Amino acid sequence: MTTSHHAESKRVRAGWLVDGRGGPALKDVCLVLRAGQILAVEPYRDDHRPIVDLSQATVLPALMDAHVHLVFSGTEDVQARKAQLTFAPEQVRAAIRTHLQAHWQCGVAAVRDGGDRHGITLAFRQGNSDTAAALTVKAAGPAWHLQGRYGAMIGRALPTDRPPAQAIASSLAAGDHLKLIQSGLNSIDQFGHQGPPLFSQDQLQAMVAAAHAAGRPVMVHANGESAVRMALAAGCDSIEHGYFMGPENLRRMAEMGIVWVPTLIPMAALSQAEGLTVAQRDVARRTTEHQLAQVRQAQALGVVMALGTDAGSQGVDHGAAVRRELQLLVMAGLRMEAAIACATGHAARLLGMVERGELVTGRRADFIAVNGPPENLVEALGTIEAMCIAGRWVRP
Repeated sequence: MTTSHHAESKRVRAGWLVDGRGGPALKDVCLVLRAGQILAVEPYRDDHRPIVDLSQATVLPALMDAHVHLVFSGTEDVQARKAQLTFAPEQVRAAIRTHLQAHWQCGVAAVRDGGDRHGITLAFRQGNSDTAAALTVKAAGPAWHLQGRYGAMIGRALPTDRPPAQAIASSLAAGDHLKLIQSGLNSIDQFGHQGPPLFSQDQLQAMVAAAHAAGRPVMVHANGESAVRMALAAGCDSIEHGYFMGPENLRRMAEMGIVWVPTLIPMAALSQAEGLTVAQRDVARRTTEHQLAQVRQAQALGVVMALGTDAGSQGVDHGAAVRRELQLLVMAGLRMEAAIACATGHAARLLGMVERGELVTGRRADFIAVNGPPENLVEALGTIEAMCIAGRWVRP
């Protein structure tokens, strides 16, 4: 993540601007920058000088991935995935650096980590200060799950010898957010299977209330109608995954303003995984199609969605998965600009970075540029032509 400290430009000419708010792309726009912020966004005029000429490119906010697991790679090799669980801390830290580099090369300037059982990502974030021109990591530490149920790979079991709010106090003191696991994984053997929720309503309520009292937002891994309904009733800030949650929960999310991170790509990747049977790939394909239909419903209902890839899960590579997730959102019926908003403006608010994510007056000057008009923007994101973070030009 190499930065350049040359004098920053006062003006940037964008052939097209996608500002991260979801509206149509603007043509021939000038961004006026000062002290790392956007001073103005105005139509380009020939007398604008000095200027960085991106007139043949589409400019958009730097991307964000609102759900990753930095300690894991996206390898499909089952043995290699198991080996990652036994890595020494220095190996894990090296892997985190590699994964962050992969995000950076794809124009991703911020990620929200969904937890690892030893809290190594959080320790890494604490030991590597966030400079203005570096990738921002928001970390939870270990996720919390119920003893004997799914979650041991990325979290810790909730102790039974003390109240839930007291048990999670260490997470609230150190982490940027709290991660709770309220359901299992999606089945690839039985389409639409919904297991029982993990925590009781009282347990969820107590943990969410404690987190909010400590100023920490709460992300909840939840699939199925009951698990999602309970998480919403507890007042969580975001639903992660949300497969098979149903239209009533989608309506509740829209009414309550709770963000949905649909993570489409993990099941899409499993639908093509070589290590699975034909029947399992078919279940994964049908599950992906069902989730795409839920995204369409969510868009119609006005649910706020943020892009998250679950990078580090099987077949989901850090960085590169963001473009694929955008493609899936477009496949679900979102306009390109709306899909970009999920990875920029919406994600920034979910990550608590309201000064970023949108290219409007007063926001931080974080943006990337790709060659050509916006019609092919998602595909063109494979090659980032220019990148500016906090008003500084950096190498993607």
